[in-house]
Amino acid sequence: MSCAISVLMPVLNGDFTHLSEAINSILEQSFKDFEFLIVDDGSNQKTKHFLADYAAKDTRIVIITNPTNIGVGNSLNKGLESAAGCYIARHDADDIAHPQRLAKQFAYMEANPDIVLSCTSVNHIDMQSNHIGGYPVSTDSDVLEAELLLNSRLCHPSLMFRTTKIRENGGYPVTKSAQDYLLYLKSLKAGFKFGGLDEPLVDYRINTESITRKNRGKQLSTAQAGSYEHVTRLVGGIDQQAFERFWFFVATQGQSDLRISDLKTLRPLLRFIQQNPAYYQAWKGSFRYVSRNALEHRFSPGRLFIALYFRYKY
Repeated sequence: MSCAISVLMPVLNGDFTHLSEAINSILEQSFKDFEFLIVDDGSNQKTKHFLADYAAKDTRIVIITNPTNIGVGNSLNKGLESAAGCYIARHDADDIAHPQRLAKQFAYMEANPDIVLSCTSVNHIDMQSNHIGGYPVSTDSDVLEAELLLNSRLCHPSLMFRTTKIRENGGYPVTKSAQDYLLYLKSLKAGFKFGGLDEPLVDYRINTESITRKNRGKQLSTAQAGSYEHVTRLVGGIDQQAFERFWFFVATQGQSDLRISDLKTLRPLLRFIQQNPAYYQAWKGSFRYVSRNALEHRFSPGRLFIALYFRYKY
């Protein structure tokens, strides 16, 4: 049976308190025309019973069970294949959706038929669900596209997209990490437009034990490779090693090394950013902050030159 939204949440064991908060936050949405696809990616028996108890109480919950662990990308694609909703709303097993999240995002997507994917601002919460900050999202499609040049600033659990468009474009890339960023780049390559609601509609849990944080190095490497491919589509061929140093310099907030010679080698990319207003707006603050932070982290003449370069060029 078709519905407006399929909420898609992969689960692999986890904390039952957080999982309850995550599930309840969807079941208590003001918007009612949805199905809740929970993909159990080879969880233990306690988690299976926990999910089955919830499904027995609410018919909107559909449990998709993987006999063995197949990974997040494959699990998301299984949910995408099964989805009956016109839209997919991503949700994670330790995050909390605000009661109006589905209603407001659905209304936004309906009012903007050219937008294929949208995200919202988020609140950050700790392991005890205490509010510890937040992160905004741009409402400008050009800026959102520009922000994806080097990494993702979009919160994946706040994502909503048009099911048919993403399904026809091949769904999620099947990698062991950075599936969200690679999906965004794949969508940009297909010409899909992004939108943003600058209203916090998700509480995003900062979990130091999450799979993402445990695999941080692998995630960064996967994202860097995706970014390089994306950048070369935009500006043409550039030296891969120089780009890799530059990418990690930005990603680590100046804690890795960038060579002065890399600035010359990467001139096509840096000029592209300077000459495109949306890209300049998206990255000038980051470049200034990162280069200044690098200098404060460890002084050297080279780091001073790089900090001055970004200070006066951006």
